[in-house]
Amino acid sequence: MSQSLNVSCQCGEFQAVIHDADAPSGNHAMCYCKDCRAFAHHLEQGAQVLDNMGGTDLFQTQPSQVEITSGADKLGLLQLAPKGLYRWHTTCCNTPICNTMGTPKMSFVGFMAANIAQRDALGPVTVKYKPDHATGPVPKPHGSLLRFAAYTIRNMLKARITGSWKKNPFFGEDGRSVVKPYVVSDAEREAAYGR
Repeated sequence: MSQSLNVSCQCGEFQAVIHDADAPSGNHAMCYCKDCRAFAHHLEQGAQVLDNMGGTDLFQTQPSQVEITSGADKLGLLQLAPKGLYRWHTTCCNTPICNTMGTPKMSFVGFMAANIAQRDALGPVTVKYKPDHATGPVPKPHGSLLRFAAYTIRNMLKARITGSWKKNPFFGEDGRSVVKPYVVSDAEREAAYGR
């Protein structure tokens, strides 16, 4: 049964709802990539977001299911490189919120599960991405990356066909992000990767 999932930053200024969400409606993954870890470290949020092997628990869904109910003006956006993933966070308390591509046409959003109140509704983790980047051994099974990718691509294609990709709280009607992205400096990036 689908339900609404409540998303909140640590101080509560930012609130969002993922509508009609359940385990089958999204991908639940652990990402051990160095970029996700660097994002958390850059915001000084590693202890709140990362597991003991440096992984980020993510729930990937469609932006059209997301409604920002308060604190839209608290959104910040950074990139670890000029063409890097869009990494959304709050400016009030530096909570990492989610990741998107740099265009709404690539329709997906990966929320940090640490900020979702109903985490048990996400179902089991179906894939562990880049376990070789983890800070220690990651227990198997790692899941099927092919299945994960196929599901993501299917949902993006469906959003393109139905036009639902246009309903995206992170991008305006002109296709630009609602917040100008900040690209971290080389020094900031090196510091985040070095932790």
